[in-house]
Amino acid sequence: MVSRVNEKSRKPSNFFGAKRDPDDCLLIIFGGSGDLAKRKLFPALGNLMFKKMLPEKFRILAVGRKPMEVDTLLSMGKYPEGFKDHFEYVQTDYSPEGIAKLKSVCDQVCKDHGIPQNYLHYLAVPPEGYADLAKALRDGGLVHRARAKFWSRLVVEKPYGHDLDSAIELDENLLSSFAEKQIYRIDHYLGKDSVQNLMVFRFANSVFEPIWNHHYIDHVQINSSEVLGVEERADYFDKSGVLRDMVQNHLMQIFCLVTMEPPVNLAAEAIRDEKVKVLRALRPIDLEASPPVAVRGQYGAGEVKGNPAAAYRNEKGVAPGSSTETFVALRLNIDNTRWAGVPFYLRSGKRMVRKGTEVVVTFKRLPNILFNTRGQHVQSNRIVFKIQPQEAILLELTTKNPGQSFELSDTSMNFCYSDHFDTSSDAYERLLLDAVLGDPTLFVRSDETELSWSFIDPLLKHWMEHPKGKEFPNYRAGSDGPQEAVDIILPTDPPTHWTDFSKWDNVC
Repeated sequence: MVSRVNEKSRKPSNFFGAKRDPDDCLLIIFGGSGDLAKRKLFPALGNLMFKKMLPEKFRILAVGRKPMEVDTLLSMGKYPEGFKDHFEYVQTDYSPEGIAKLKSVCDQVCKDHGIPQNYLHYLAVPPEGYADLAKALRDGGLVHRARAKFWSRLVVEKPYGHDLDSAIELDENLLSSFAEKQIYRIDHYLGKDSVQNLMVFRFANSVFEPIWNHHYIDHVQINSSEVLGVEERADYFDKSGVLRDMVQNHLMQIFCLVTMEPPVNLAAEAIRDEKVKVLRALRPIDLEASPPVAVRGQYGAGEVKGNPAAAYRNEKGVAPGSSTETFVALRLNIDNTRWAGVPFYLRSGKRMVRKGTEVVVTFKRLPNILFNTRGQHVQSNRIVFKIQPQEAILLELTTKNPGQSFELSDTSMNFCYSDHFDTSSDAYERLLLDAVLGDPTLFVRSDETELSWSFIDPLLKHWMEHPKGKEFPNYRAGSDGPQEAVDIILPTDPPTHWTDFSKWDNVC
């Protein structure tokens, strides 16, 4: 019988299992009247309170420029009884006078409720405001030194810069106000249980750890596809593109967890050190490679789930004739002993035929000697990690059909999270709790960010210097992306293709 986990009874712990009581603190959310705060952050904090994972004494200060009622802020979620009592809205700007007002509110709240001056600052504001706001907090007395009696932490959302130079500049600005150990660069993909399980699956199972290398693995595909277009994000996305928006952060983080060496322990810095080593070992992108190692695309008009979809260039807020990519496919190589010769294929796109994020590890085929009668071919074994919308791990094997003859078929052994656990924690719940606990394991370190940008930057600059004109759009909305993406797959015998991820859409 499979035991089920009751989330409400779980005591907070850090990533490697040590139980901790979170410190009493103030959770100060800048951009508190914005969409991210209302849709994600407040509901996540409400769930953490319901599960009794937040500190005994805490207050949430939502900070925004415009007048707002608390009831309006909390209208997009269902909250446990008493949550509103821990919540208040502070209307102020981020000028010295505005921060002084906030400091006065913080002092009074801490005094009235017996809360120590521990501050978790969450910047749910446009990224161009990060540096100035961090400096304003420091100058306004809301930042403690790293080794002071009380703590201060800063959580920043992506995008963390728009290229290497801007990421370095942002780091320098933030580090003038906060120490590196106080900065928590959030990537919500790292808060997903299925993403964290990549490392556990690899390093906690003796069945798989010895074969996780170039001797046994043929190639790896990492896919993240969306059926939606740019929706209300055109102003941001048209300046960004999917390479910055998805590949540089989310997919690169998954890639590192799939490929990293075993850390010496499960401490945050040991894990992050191994991810950095992967990024250092990446082979630079060959912009003149043939077949290509990087393909971009942009969707045209089409049909998604039976509904007509406009071309990207016709979306509201998109610049006429835009060359912004809505699709990227890359072939990566790691020049180290473990992964020599193994290609990694990354793909991400909007207005695709389906929604899903998956990692598919394909093992090398055995020599087709025993079962080569009647034209049968033994298929490659594969491990599939489904990250969203369903969370699952699948193992594809070859088995014998019932009967007298040795007829073969592909069989899948499925593990679905929903079959074994009552709930799966929301990514923001996990990351917010880790920030309160002071555990940076699932947050991105500055050198990770800069190395990722170092790898992507040459491609970004090359594409900016060679914009697509009449060549875009090059795939239809509701399709699998541009035909050119097939060209990045190295030729094999039998041929390798992009995996049909849709076959696993309804396994759970």
